[in-house]
Amino acid sequence: MKSGKHRVSLLILLCLMVVGLAGCHNKAYSQSIEKGLNAVAENKYQKALTYFDNALAQKPKDEKAQAYRDQTQAYLTTTSELKAGKVKTALTTVDKGVKITNGATSLTNKLKQLKVTVTSDYQEYQQLSDDVKAQLKVKNGNYSADVLKRCAAINWDKKPYLKPLKAKVKQLLTAAKKAKTNMKVSAAEAKRAAALRRKIAAAKNKWNMAALDDVPDWFILALFADDSDVDDAAEELDDEYADQADDNDDYSDWDEQTTDSNDDTNDTDADSADDDWSDQDTDSNDDTDDDSDTNSDADSDSDYSEDDDDYDTDDQYDDDDDYDDAESLLNPAPVQPSVADRLFASASC
Repeated sequence: MKSGKHRVSLLILLCLMVVGLAGCHNKAYSQSIEKGLNAVAENKYQKALTYFDNALAQKPKDEKAQAYRDQTQAYLTTTSELKAGKVKTALTTVDKGVKITNGATSLTNKLKQLKVTVTSDYQEYQQLSDDVKAQLKVKNGNYSADVLKRCAAINWDKKPYLKPLKAKVKQLLTAAKKAKTNMKVSAAEAKRAAALRRKIAAAKNKWNMAALDDVPDWFILALFADDSDVDDAAEELDDEYADQADDNDDYSDWDEQTTDSNDDTNDTDADSADDDWSDQDTDSNDDTDDDSDTNSDADSDSDYSEDDDDYDTDDQYDDDDDYDDAESLLNPAPVQPSVADRLFASASC
């Protein structure tokens, strides 16, 4: 009798243990689901994915936990593909994510919003691809101002989905630069471009006004079309107008050489002045002692004056020649516009 009662007690204890374990599993599962959804609300998708994995560990065959996990993974994969420039693949991935059943409403809404963004990105990519391809077929230099401005204004870090087109875009900008296309801009835009040039030249980079004058107004304006800062603008200039940047370095070297030359000249003049002062003191003492030395000193003073005259005239002419040479480098004489310039000028923008 006692043995039977003992067995019943054991069975009851085992049932309680099973129920307790099940309750623990359910609690851990519920907490994981809740924390995962909270992470989604905070846009912390990688963290949410970990919580949904924990929920699946508690209930491996749970459809809800699996759907939540699949939705989160679709979101993460889509954003990763966009950053890698795989915009078409990203559109397919996010579309599949939106169609997942038994998922969380919050995740479904997030995926729908992401799909709108990806669709817009894909349309921009496709339009730019078509436009650049058409412009690369232009042979007379009469490029589209709108397309060139859009190309020059691209911030590749902010629009990684366009990166597959980067090589073609740069090819087009290079071709436009070689054709010397001079985009028509309004008086107000020209004034703003001048102000932006001063802003770039004032920043700590290797660009000065002389080099920036060779960069078209439309390109200067495009650099700041998406609110880029001066450093970004200077970097784009380095990429697209490397030859002007190199010339700018030459100007800097010339300025340094001129400064060094002036320093050397000043040192030489100072040394000469010291020597001349000493000679004058010595001559003055000698004049007091001997009248014959006075004539000799007069001759010496006369020779010094002639040397001064020679220095003032010859070196002055040499300096003028150097200055004229520098002016021709910094401000080259205007040339007649090329055929491409005239063709483009006659085209509407």
